[in-house]
Formats: sequence, structure tokens, C-alpha cells
Amino acid sequence: MPQEPLTVLIKPAGPDCNLACSYCFYSDRNALYPDTPRHRMSDETLRELVRKYMNYHDRVVPFAWQGGEPTLMGLDFFKRAVSYQRLYGRSGQTVSNSLQTNAVLLDDPAWARFLHDYHFLVGVSLDGPAEVHDAFRVDHAGKGSHSRVVAAIETLLEHEVEVNILSMVQPENIHRPTETYEYLLSLGVDFLQFIPLAEPAGDGGLMDFSISPRDYGHFLCELFDLWAAAKPREAYVRMFDDALAVVMGYPHPTCMFGEHCGPYFVVEHNGDIYACDFFVEEQWKYGNIHDVQFHHIPRMELYKTFRARKTKGLDECARCQWFSMCHGGCPKYRVMLGDAAQPTYFCEAYRMFFEHSYDTLQSMARKLHARRQAEEQAVKPKDPCPCGSGRRYCDCCMP
Repeated sequence: MPQEPLTVLIKPAGPDCNLACSYCFYSDRNALYPDTPRHRMSDETLRELVRKYMNYHDRVVPFAWQGGEPTLMGLDFFKRAVSYQRLYGRSGQTVSNSLQTNAVLLDDPAWARFLHDYHFLVGVSLDGPAEVHDAFRVDHAGKGSHSRVVAAIETLLEHEVEVNILSMVQPENIHRPTETYEYLLSLGVDFLQFIPLAEPAGDGGLMDFSISPRDYGHFLCELFDLWAAAKPREAYVRMFDDALAVVMGYPHPTCMFGEHCGPYFVVEHNGDIYACDFFVEEQWKYGNIHDVQFHHIPRMELYKTFRARKTKGLDECARCQWFSMCHGGCPKYRVMLGDAAQPTYFCEAYRMFFEHSYDTLQSMARKLHARRQAEEQAVKPKDPCPCGSGRRYCDCCMP
């Protein structure tokens, strides 16, 4: 019987990172392992993870390597990961590897050659031009990382590695959507993702760098108009292309606006398994890779509880005309306000975006459906010749 298509987000270096980004939400995960100052996945844990995960899936097996900064593990670690994927793979299986990174270490051509040869999809964190990016994304000496990141992107593209860019929507670019979008496209990357910055403060409020919902709504609307004007397409913007897929009648491609959380989970450096990288917390721990079989996880009550809370108790949201488009958004942005059953912090932004974009998305969907129907008609066999021969092509009707 086919298994539920789970995806693992693997944190082989845990929260460790060679940058000290001031808005990082994952650095405080050090508190989970107070007796471990340096976090590195052992070969034993890597091998067990790959073996069990390859055994769980029937066909496509997606590995997503994240952090902290996963490249701190070194190139040999990923070479071993690939070798274990080959060792434990079965006939008919296809492996996909993605790597989310700050890219500071990826200007070495040896990395680029490996990532190209094994078809890694590389997501690079870059917030925009130097003055935007370096406002938050600095190393431990306080030095900006922009020049090193751009150099790495250039090296990766020279070696024909598939590169995506993930940008944090933060105070330095929130009022510059056009400039940010055009800058990112100028680097030669046309798959973009934008994540809004909002993090809780210890006093029950939000960190000073958190953007406002209204500013984020204006950002999305202006960015959407740029994206829509270039279709078919100059760039893939994840949130917009996902919304288009839903308007066309497909399921939500990602969990942020989907009806349920997941289905994915996090594997930490020591093999501990958690529900989500936003909720790497003891209350959402499923066990450890050395003790748990992957096929047991979807059967766990804790797993079912976590997935169901995506829309649980959202009575106010359920009355909204856009509920089917967002399903309350990511619980992170509700929990940080103290109540998972209240509307998301970014509710106003999402309303602004859907009201602004929906008619355009519908128009796009109609055009795409018509194009697909035309393409399907074009490949259908021609009708038999009217002469009655029953053949598709006949001498009497040939020009």
C-alpha cells in the first residue's frame, strides 16, 4: 500500500551557523541541547535516516537539507548521504535533494560540481541588494555577507546548478518590492520565495524588526502586479504560483495555506524528530530516528493533533470569503500572539492580497485551461478520411 508522501527537513548541523543573522528564529534551538555546544550529525545517524526513509517511500524520495547552516557539515558528508541513497534505493525509486543555505561556503567550484552532478536544488537566502541584505544577514564578526552570497550564486549558475532564492520581507525591503524583485531577477534566478518577518519578543509582543501586516499587504500587491504582468512567465514566485494552482482547482501545493499542517517533519542533528521547524519543541517531538519507524509517524495521535490544529477553532476565519485560499495561514503567526485559534497576525495582508489578485488569477486560470484544452486537441489522432477507407491518411485526400 502506498505510504503518505512525507518529506523530511534534515538539520545535520542543528542550529549551528556561520552567520549571526539578527532575525534568525532557529538559533535559540541550542537550548534543546544544553550539553552539546557543537551539533553535527554522526555517520551512524545519517545512515539510519537514509535507510529508513528510502524504505518508507515507494517512488519519489525527497530529502531537504536545512539548518542552521547545513554546509557546515562539509562536502564529504553530502557525498556520503548520496552514497547511502544509492545503497538503499530500490528499483523504480527517484531521489530528489534540496539544500537551503546561506551559500557563504558555496563559492568553491568543488561544491558546485557536486551539486550539479547530483541534481541538487539549491535555495539561497538573499534579501536584496547589499544595503538590504547586510542590514540583518551578518557573520559573527558583524560583517555583511552579501558579496559572498552573490559570488556563490554566480559560481553555482556557472556550473548549471538549479538555484532558487528565498528572501525575508524585512524592514529594509518592505517598501521596495519593485527594486527587490528586479534586483533578484538580475542575478539570473527566476524562482523566488518571499517570507514575512515577524518574531515574538519575550514580553508577549513582537520583536522590533517585525513588519506590519498592512505594509506586507502593500508589498504583496505591488509584487503580484509585477509578476502577473510578465506572464507567461519571467519568474516563478511561490506564493503567487501556488495561489494560481488553487484557483485552477488543484490542491494547495504548500502547507502555509493548506487545510492541514505538513505532511513533513524535522530530523535534528542527533536524530530527534519534530513536527515542524517552527515548532522544534519538546511537546511536538515524535521520537528519534534510531527508535521510530517512519510509517509509524502518521499513525501517532501527536502527529494527527498537530496537523489538525491548522484549522481547529478558527470559527471567525471560517466565515471569511478567503478562508479556502488561506485556511488561517501558518500557525506560527497565530501561536506567537498567544492563541492558535485567533486569526493570523498577517490576516490583513492576506485579505489585501486576495482581494487585489483574485480576478487576475481567475483570468489567468481560464487562459491556462483553454491553452491546455487546445494542446490536448492538437495531439488527438485525426479523424478517418471522409472517403470511407477508414484510414487516417488516404491517397484521395492527400494534397
